[in-house]
Amino acid sequence: MKKIMKRSVAFLIAAVMCISLAACGSTTDKSNPATDSGKEGANYIKVVIASAADPGNYLPFNATNSVRDQMSYVFYEGLFEDYYKTGELTPVIASGYERTGDGVYLITMNENVHDSQGNPITADDVVFCYNKILEIGERKNDCGELQSVKKIDDYKVEMTFTPDLVGAFERVVTAVSIVSQEAYEKSTTGFSSDPIGTGPYVIKAWLPGSSITFVKDESYWNKDGVLNNQNCDEIEVRFIAESAQVAIELETRSVDFAYNLSTKDAAAFDNKPGFATETVPYTMVRSIGFNCDESNVFSNQKLRQAVSYAIDGAAIIQSIYDGKGALPNVAAVPEGNYFVDYVESWNDSIPYEYNLEKAKELMAEAGYPDGGITVRLMTKDMPEYRSTCEVIQAYLAEIGITVEILTYENALYQTYRYQPEAYDFYLCQVAPNGQSYVPCGWKWYLQAGEDGKNTFFSDDLHMQELLTAALGRDTHSEETVDELWKYIEETNCMYPYAYTYTNYVHVDAMKPFIFLGQDCLPNLSTYSDSWARNK
Repeated sequence: MKKIMKRSVAFLIAAVMCISLAACGSTTDKSNPATDSGKEGANYIKVVIASAADPGNYLPFNATNSVRDQMSYVFYEGLFEDYYKTGELTPVIASGYERTGDGVYLITMNENVHDSQGNPITADDVVFCYNKILEIGERKNDCGELQSVKKIDDYKVEMTFTPDLVGAFERVVTAVSIVSQEAYEKSTTGFSSDPIGTGPYVIKAWLPGSSITFVKDESYWNKDGVLNNQNCDEIEVRFIAESAQVAIELETRSVDFAYNLSTKDAAAFDNKPGFATETVPYTMVRSIGFNCDESNVFSNQKLRQAVSYAIDGAAIIQSIYDGKGALPNVAAVPEGNYFVDYVESWNDSIPYEYNLEKAKELMAEAGYPDGGITVRLMTKDMPEYRSTCEVIQAYLAEIGITVEILTYENALYQTYRYQPEAYDFYLCQVAPNGQSYVPCGWKWYLQAGEDGKNTFFSDDLHMQELLTAALGRDTHSEETVDELWKYIEETNCMYPYAYTYTNYVHVDAMKPFIFLGQDCLPNLSTYSDSWARNK
């Protein structure tokens, strides 16, 4: 692996923090014992987190996003969690499971689970939640292989998956929140603004666009469980979009932990007394996706390869990310212990490392010895992406390719990426999607739809065969995963040009618990004896 900059990451990447919301509003519901966490005193630990945006809603069964996920850990819980050790499930609402056949799993539940309102959780609630997910249909990325969930008895359910892929069961039992059917059906908002979960905290106050505050659920069912996940009394999350403002809030000690700091603003806290900085590899690999539709210019494999060789990923890391990143060896992050099946031999080479002469040779082989073509590069309307596109534009001019940059806000970007006539290539990010298996992150892009084409509009049957082998529960191995990557690299439908680091700054009296390099779990973080925030 060729590094531009490497920082050691000295804190845990794992843990579970599931979130139990009882009331949403500007005041605490004192009639609910779950929200009565006692008076603030010398030992009362309140943590203030800065986050980029308001989550908007906490609908448990609909499509989600990263901002919502950051918060929902503290009040919603799943059957299992996967925070403690990569590739292993920690029982939460469930007590264990057994694979009883091909794609068939028997799950046994704890019998003492209840939500913050005291509603017991049984097999009926579990079946209800998964059927609701399947009915709404917005979580196919999480539950696409789940075929059915049925009750065996009051505390056992059976799940069936077709096909039985690595990561499918693990994702389904960790990504879906389990709630009381009775409580959900009584809610007039579908838990959008009044969520009730089984987790260790409940909502004390929610000021839309400003902040949301959680307090310990004193009636939490799992206080003595292995998760040990009520390490603070109160969590306030302030929604602050601008990095400079976040830095001011940290400086004045109004905030204890911040996600969304620019590299420049984070650097100001290096070696500053009272603060600690963390630089963690971001789980997503920044990549280029090519439109391989037969009608598109990039259906030409040699042209795709020429473009990949012509782009200097190291220069992008240096100019756009201030050197805080590295060249990927594969479309998966090698650092952070995120995967159980990362192939070590991948670290021996860089795919399509910058080589202008090689790019020119491939242009000639592709039928464009003098260039003379114009292509459309699509991106989300974000400063770092716009700047990256401008760098790519300059590099491709060196091989005679004119690049027209198409910039769209996220909703349009997500719409156009599925329309082959809308663009020629685009910036994307290959993510593990909460999975500890490398090919699960590639599946979203590579798996063919009903028309036989994947999201790059390629109808490559051999790619599908390799993907199936790498994902199959009984065929997944280092060999099948490696064979799939070698074919992805050869066909070059996507080109990983960089992975970068995320900056976190926090007061040094806090040792944050970070999950997958993304989410701070304050209820699993630890605090020094000197901690004092009594507000």
